[in-house]
Amino acid sequence: MARLPDEVVAAIGRITIAAGDLELILAWIGADQAGGNAFEVLARPGEPVRAARGSVEFATPEYRQAYLPVVEIAAKLLAKRHAVVSAMWVSEAPDESVQRWELFDDKTYVRQLVDPRALDELSRQLLEARNRLVAIVTAQLNNDPVPAP
Repeated sequence: MARLPDEVVAAIGRITIAAGDLELILAWIGADQAGGNAFEVLARPGEPVRAARGSVEFATPEYRQAYLPVVEIAAKLLAKRHAVVSAMWVSEAPDESVQRWELFDDKTYVRQLVDPRALDELSRQLLEARNRLVAIVTAQLNNDPVPAP
């Protein structure tokens, strides 16, 4: 049985950590949907995005306009993360070359070659969304204007 290459495992780890960071800030934003408990929001799969969407609806118009597109981007990125992490990883080659591995989506039956650079790009985008949300939250807490994207 072939073993998933270390560079792919490391890239998946980076995706997992970046997604966790993003979900934590979404849970913090959406905590008022759970009586102020961000960890209660975080404990339910998919809830950080739903709760954040609900909470930003009550923000002032300037902050709501800043939050909404970033929350939607975060939702799409987290869906991609889920697809990568929960996909079946297959290799029909006897060696452990990264070029031989494919992601197999059991819903669409589509196979996609594994590219560690693409996985790292997803990590970067997850962290970028997290950083943007942190900047908006910080501005809101300090009663500062919404920072430019």
